Amino acid sequence: MAKEIPFGVSKQNQATLFAVFSEHAQKIELCLFSDDEKEEKRIPLIRGENGVWAVALDNIRAGQKYGYRAHGEFAPEKGLFFNPHKLLIDPFAKDLSSSLKDWEDPAISLTNDMDSAYAVPKSVVVFDNSDEDAKKYPYLHQNPHTAWKDTIIYEANVKGFSAEHPDLPKEIRGKFLAFAHPEIIQYLKSLGVTHLELMPVMTTCGGLQLKKEKGLSDYWGYNPINHFAFDKRYGTREDFKKMVNELHKAGIEVGLDVVYNHSGEFGAEHNLLSYKGLDAPSYYRMMPEGKFINTTGCGNSMDTNTFMMGRLLSDSLNYLIRDMGVDGFRFDLAGDCALDGNTHFDTNGQFMRIIRKISKEHGVKISGEPWSASGGYYRGNMKGMMEWNDKHEAAVRSFYRGDEWVVGELAGHISGGEGLWYGQKTSKYVRYVAAHDGFTAYDVVNYNEKNNWANNENNHDGNNNNHSSVSPNKEIAFRRLKSMMSANILSRGVPMICAGDELARTQKGNNNAYCQDNELTWLKWKNFSKEQRYLYIHIRKLTALRAMHPSFANLDVFCGEIVPSNGRKDIEWIRPDGQEMQSCDWNNPRNHILACVINGKNGEISKNPASNKNSDDDFMILMCGNTYGVADFKLPIPPNKQKWELVFDTTGKHKQINDNETYSLEPYSYVLLISRDSDKTNERAKQQQNKILKAQIAKTY
Repeated sequence: MAKEIPFGVSKQNQATLFAVFSEHAQKIELCLFSDDEKEEKRIPLIRGENGVWAVALDNIRAGQKYGYRAHGEFAPEKGLFFNPHKLLIDPFAKDLSSSLKDWEDPAISLTNDMDSAYAVPKSVVVFDNSDEDAKKYPYLHQNPHTAWKDTIIYEANVKGFSAEHPDLPKEIRGKFLAFAHPEIIQYLKSLGVTHLELMPVMTTCGGLQLKKEKGLSDYWGYNPINHFAFDKRYGTREDFKKMVNELHKAGIEVGLDVVYNHSGEFGAEHNLLSYKGLDAPSYYRMMPEGKFINTTGCGNSMDTNTFMMGRLLSDSLNYLIRDMGVDGFRFDLAGDCALDGNTHFDTNGQFMRIIRKISKEHGVKISGEPWSASGGYYRGNMKGMMEWNDKHEAAVRSFYRGDEWVVGELAGHISGGEGLWYGQKTSKYVRYVAAHDGFTAYDVVNYNEKNNWANNENNHDGNNNNHSSVSPNKEIAFRRLKSMMSANILSRGVPMICAGDELARTQKGNNNAYCQDNELTWLKWKNFSKEQRYLYIHIRKLTALRAMHPSFANLDVFCGEIVPSNGRKDIEWIRPDGQEMQSCDWNNPRNHILACVINGKNGEISKNPASNKNSDDDFMILMCGNTYGVADFKLPIPPNKQKWELVFDTTGKHKQINDNETYSLEPYSYVLLISRDSDKTNERAKQQQNKILKAQIAKTY
């Protein structure tokens, strides 16, 4: 039966089995190439049951280059694009000979009879050996399995992260092996990173917009032509395994941003590389008349409801986990992947069932965007995955821009309470103030409008609503930046840092740098200003505080319920006169102050690795979105009836706080106060905190 046959290349006793699927092909040939690719031998495959074509051959060695040619009807009006002149990549190939050299080469056009073999990457035979891997990479499958509540995600582009790092050997800059280097591992550890999330690393196909313009390339990699084979720009399979091994050894998980909503083949009038030439209706969403359904904005959409897309999805994810040691996946346009055959959202469709099954079986992390490019937004309904929360991003940015009508929504994000609308008692959200797609955090506080002219699309690309503004001066810009990062890392949910935001990386206002593989997007690793260093240290303090205090590293939603042990609510929202906020305060559009008291005894809190306790100190957060002046804030009595101490103020203030003091809250600031659990443990806790914080900031860049 089809479901029992391993697609791709596999060992069957002493023979090597090549298997591929096509329901509509009339003939399929396996093409074996010499090492120099000048010689090609064609071998017909035998059609078996349920559209499976296969052949078993002797004397096939690892490294053998191959591809397929599919014969059949060329009838675009039926969604059929068979053309034996075009060499096709095996959808299940675990390695490719190269990246696609030229996405404008006429040979890969689906409409002519040019032989495309010279232009198409060859599939490569791979035989994995788990015993050998266990010897070479003993930590490859020693997954850290960090709990979601203790997770700090760091999103990075493989090339851009290390391309200009002066302390790395030149040959590994911009490669997988850079992340295996002790210098980089120490840096990630110093930031408190527990989960490195790499932007797409599978072989990609450029983009229709990239017309051989100088300096433009498919930098982000969101146009995959294979879901198993790593892009050669970043290194080899062995390099990837070494990277994972070293990161696991350091206790850092490795996650991948994966793209199953569309491919790099684009629409009906464009190139023919793999899926489309083998059997387009088995992979793509198509109308009966053969037109591609475009729910992704990329000209084609993959149909995760078909048998073959189900196999491709499950086989590729299982392969990356079992053979490559991957710890998690972030799904690009996950909401689109979850659409059914009628393009309606289905939380129990094949896509969602598969990822929930894989997550349960392997204990890997699953997250994704809960929307479709066609306009669907499914927040709160992506059962089984953590959802990227762009509403949190917008609320934090807007608050620190001085916008009106923001405090209510922001309070929901800080407390995790927005999930209560969906019946969620735990936060299911990945929180960020910047991601790869959009402004960097630094650009949020330094640009009013996007500046995408370098993309050669007349500045029409990219989002026009960035919730950004130019700051009055450098001091205010960095204050806003530190305040936004504080609001992100100390909110209920899973915080994510976009690589370089801790160093105030700028893209000079470009909010859609998908094609900019150059100094505009690469991290700068030298000549840091005083402000950049202070920002870096501040973020290290934030992640250290989160690790020490279960009041922050916790996914349980604050509900405003009374805590029996001290009679105070788990969270209290306080207005400047020191009293609890009322409905009139929430509904005041000109309210630019948001403050809360977090009760350290708020029920059974799950323990943190650093603190090993299930209760905590009391905290008070003061956030000021004022753009015009100081606000005086009367501090309430802490739930534990001890005294407040200042942990940090993003203005740089250092002061002692007296009982019943009124705190002067400056524009754009974030202030954190602590009231320690008891006088008896006060000094010991303070010493422990100072010790950990000093260790965290021992080395600055």
